Amino acid sequence: MRQARFATFAAGAAVVALTVAGCSPSDTADDDGPVTLKLTIDQDMETLFPGDSGNADNIAILDVVYDGLVRYDPETTEPYNYVAESIESEDNVVWTIKIKPDLTFQNGEPVDAAAFARSWNYTAGHSELYSNYFFERFKGYEEMQDELDDDGNIAEENSVEELSGLTVVDDLTLEVELTAPFAGFSTMLGYTGFFPVAEECLADVEACAVTPIGNGPFQVTEWDQGVAVDAQRWEDYPLDETPEGVDAINWREYSGASSWADFEAGDIDVSYPAPADLAAAQEDPELSERLAQAPGAALTYIAFPLYEGGPWQDKEFRKAISLAIDRDTIIDQLSGGLATPADSWVVPDGVPGGEAGTCEWCTFDPDAAKAALEEAGGWPEGETLTIGLSDDETEIEYFKAIGDSIEANLDIPYELKPNPDFFTIRSEHGFDGIFRNNWFPDYPLNENYLSFYAVGEEGAGNFGWYSEEFEDKLAEGDQAPTLDEAVVKYQEAEAILADEFPTIPFRFNAGAEYYSERLDDVVLDPFSGAVRVRELTVTE
Repeated sequence: MRQARFATFAAGAAVVALTVAGCSPSDTADDDGPVTLKLTIDQDMETLFPGDSGNADNIAILDVVYDGLVRYDPETTEPYNYVAESIESEDNVVWTIKIKPDLTFQNGEPVDAAAFARSWNYTAGHSELYSNYFFERFKGYEEMQDELDDDGNIAEENSVEELSGLTVVDDLTLEVELTAPFAGFSTMLGYTGFFPVAEECLADVEACAVTPIGNGPFQVTEWDQGVAVDAQRWEDYPLDETPEGVDAINWREYSGASSWADFEAGDIDVSYPAPADLAAAQEDPELSERLAQAPGAALTYIAFPLYEGGPWQDKEFRKAISLAIDRDTIIDQLSGGLATPADSWVVPDGVPGGEAGTCEWCTFDPDAAKAALEEAGGWPEGETLTIGLSDDETEIEYFKAIGDSIEANLDIPYELKPNPDFFTIRSEHGFDGIFRNNWFPDYPLNENYLSFYAVGEEGAGNFGWYSEEFEDKLAEGDQAPTLDEAVVKYQEAEAILADEFPTIPFRFNAGAEYYSERLDDVVLDPFSGAVRVRELTVTE
């Protein structure tokens, strides 16, 4: 699960004057100088190592530094082979991957089967890395994990360094054996955690995490952490997906919507205003011609502490909470146009199997909410509903509005419980009221929105919800002979989720960016909302 980059804004953001029309980054206007594309990042990054990169910003940077086996169509999200010549399986258990010949890393090492095996074995053998869990389906994964004691500390380090299900058949052929069939395996392979790494990279992972040795069209030359990342075009890049007219890329780090002033001044190529400036931007006819938009894929949803007793154990109570939330008004007032109300657990039309309206109780209906609460026996007199979340200011605004809506329509008093240790509290079942969650898909398949609900036993997982029927249906999807048939089974699993209603969909984020007049062919990534750098053109 990635951390979403999509910008979201709380009301009351600072006002900045709007004088945008006609601006373009000025230092690239030199007639003969190199053309630098100037982009933004808005999250603190700790690494650029592929196996440990999980937020949208480092993923966006690595997307032009590395090439994966597959890439994804920006409109349909369908994967297509890129470094891979072919990816085939007769039983969805053993997969044979053929790699295109004569590809190298930026240091001259070959990009071959060994380069992928090297990367995957390293990530699978280091549980602290973000992408480690992606290899759970590989045969031999369990044998590579450390043994933990009851407190979660390492009791015995693993001594196995290679996945038994991963075989380098020859220089350009890799064979993968999974523990069970999975029709969607090839769909995963464009994710950052499946990129290859060079031998020189693993010889000094710390250095490679700062200055990666990629195989993509751009080389990172300097990373001033917390300030900027610079990359230059790799002149020997052999494949064809690379932006036109770009010699270098500079990513500057900003907080929230603070890049808009620099966009106005012509210092950066892409930005989006805070709500206070949005109306002026939308009314600017010239600027409106330079707006790229895309539906979002990240889902924010509300969970209940089903690991303990209380009204949450009654589905009628959970329905009452959902029916009492005025999603349309809240999102209209707070999102700045960068979110839509959610009525499903999988983004509609964004990935195979995504369908709108699977959540029957995601409409705003105060009367039905009151009736459901009465059916559930009401709210305990004198008790206050707590709402757990992180200390993110934007999310506090959203969840205050959610609490207000619940209180206004169900007469349930609430208290926000923002905490910087949100993730620890959640994993330790420390919330005793409803709490915020967010899911950002890693690859385009409805299974990716659902599989984390499969926890294997009663009381496990972040919410304490378990359904054998749901997990059996996911397994049927995994074992389906074709991806199309698998998608249908996953949809049936979502229907079980919708009926048991352990969580409440709230909003899908959306992507939108204004861009400078020197850019053309600007499209947004359907997952991250970031500009697809490889597709764009700089016209001057």
